[in-house]
Amino acid sequence: MVDLEITYCQPCGHQPRAVDMVSQLLAIYGLPLNRKLTISLKPADKGVFDVVLDGQLIFSKHQQGRFPTVDDLKKQLDQKLTIPLETAQ
Repeated sequence: MVDLEITYCQPCGHQPRAVDMVSQLLAIYGLPLNRKLTISLKPADKGVFDVVLDGQLIFSKHQQGRFPTVDDLKKQLDQKLTIPLETAQ
């Protein structure tokens, strides 16, 4: 199982951005991978918008000076999410 966690600043109004990002990622990866992917949203404050993948910070708005794009996250997720091809019997 792959765990993705997005912590966003609720008072700053970052929630719609976080929810939209989750929707886009789930649409990109589809149901087969969704079964291997858990995504959680965590409200916070102080302008935070951090993305943690399997316990490791992979994007921080404070460090990067910008919000992540779906492509930023997809690059990291693609390395973790693989679907083994089933052989026909």
